[in-house]
Amino acid sequence: MNTTLPMLHDFSDRFSPIVVKELRQGLRTRFFTSSLILFHTIIILLLVTVTFDAPVEMVNGIFWGVAGFMLLVVMPLRGFSALHTEATDGTLDMLTLTSIASFRILYGKWVALYSQALLVAGSILPYMVARYFFGGVEILREIVALVMLALGSGVITAALLAFSSQAPVLLRIFLALCVGAGAVPLGFFTAFLVSASQADSLVREFFALDHWEQFSIVGGILALVVYVVYYFLALGASRIAPPSENHSTLKRLIALAVHGALMVTGLLLCFLNSQPEVAMWAYIPLMVLTLIVCMDVLTEEMPRYSTALEVLARHGRFGRLAGRLLYPGWASGVVFSAVLCVMALSIMAGITWRSSSWDWDDGPSLYMVCMFLAVFVPVIVRLNRTNTFVNWWVVQLCSVILGIMMTMFCLSMNARDLGVLGMFTPITALFGLNCVNYSSRQDILHLSCIFSTMWLIAAMVRAATSFSTYTTLEHEALDQARQVTPRANDPA
Repeated sequence: MNTTLPMLHDFSDRFSPIVVKELRQGLRTRFFTSSLILFHTIIILLLVTVTFDAPVEMVNGIFWGVAGFMLLVVMPLRGFSALHTEATDGTLDMLTLTSIASFRILYGKWVALYSQALLVAGSILPYMVARYFFGGVEILREIVALVMLALGSGVITAALLAFSSQAPVLLRIFLALCVGAGAVPLGFFTAFLVSASQADSLVREFFALDHWEQFSIVGGILALVVYVVYYFLALGASRIAPPSENHSTLKRLIALAVHGALMVTGLLLCFLNSQPEVAMWAYIPLMVLTLIVCMDVLTEEMPRYSTALEVLARHGRFGRLAGRLLYPGWASGVVFSAVLCVMALSIMAGITWRSSSWDWDDGPSLYMVCMFLAVFVPVIVRLNRTNTFVNWWVVQLCSVILGIMMTMFCLSMNARDLGVLGMFTPITALFGLNCVNYSSRQDILHLSCIFSTMWLIAAMVRAATSFSTYTTLEHEALDQARQVTPRANDPA
């Protein structure tokens, strides 16, 4: 009788080596095991309190508060310094020397971190069933809430992982706070689903829609989540990739496709619906995505090697012309960002055109113009000349601080007319408009849009002067292509 035990199987060879490496390290860390044990201990003690006649509403609120904190804060924070730690330890250089692409490195790390978050999310299901028997629980709404938290955890993890490529710890903390602020609406929506009685009517309205409308909403949300995760991973990959690689062209092509689809959806909702404000459901995600993409492409370093341009440079004049939009670097990023801003503003213009409650002179459209044109200010103002990514955020943060100080001064000194001084930059203009009297707000808003447009023109001029870098690298790429191509009369 053979009593030998079967061998324990390791991860399959079909898994990426980065995924296997990160999963082995992540599942063995004390942080993961300790947080998981502490999480389940709190949940078990919480459910025990129900047997002592604790209010079910209070238990449900605490349960989802702990679950949301675990999925949206604790688990994503494991990617806060993932790339920076790899860089300081020297292991990132070893990974880049292998045949593993930079995007695969980011993707493997994200899959490993997100798998652990999904493990936590899956472990919540038995407690949801147990609470169902205690009463006061709508299982369908809670499943939807859990799915939303799981999707949000994946997006936040990808964002923190991408921003972990930055060395300054204060910048990473600030970016983590920005990501956390963006996740606040998701937390409120989850709380609304699991606690508010109005959520039942929302669920009934959803199921009252036609099947194609239901599939469109669910498919659109999933597609946006997948795209946002991809873009953040591509953003991080472009920051750790060798300068000879081109991680920008494909990323921008996909962005054009997604933004174009959102623009078309928004315009259709605007002009084919009796209530044009419905188009805001397409405009809001497009606005957020536009700001993220503009921040990325406007902080890319200019290419230094012809290999980053050779794919488009070999397609003749059309390829070189398209390269002024798709080449890596902040210079082409100015043109690309302008195109994306026009896409987003077209929806707002359509809503303003059709809506009777909005007008051109003092409507949201002109405010949106100032907000979008603010992304071009760091192209001209250089407070940090060594890191364009840091410079972009420092300039924007300084603009916000100046706007807050100007608002406080105008209100404390009762000098509202001094708010006109903020019109020289887009962000300070948005603060200054809240200070001035309503009678003069229209004129100042128009002047603010004019000055904001001047920032865009100045960025375009500066970008045009840097296009010579692309021209030089294009000639080098074409020369190298001619040298590699064998002549017809050369011996075999």
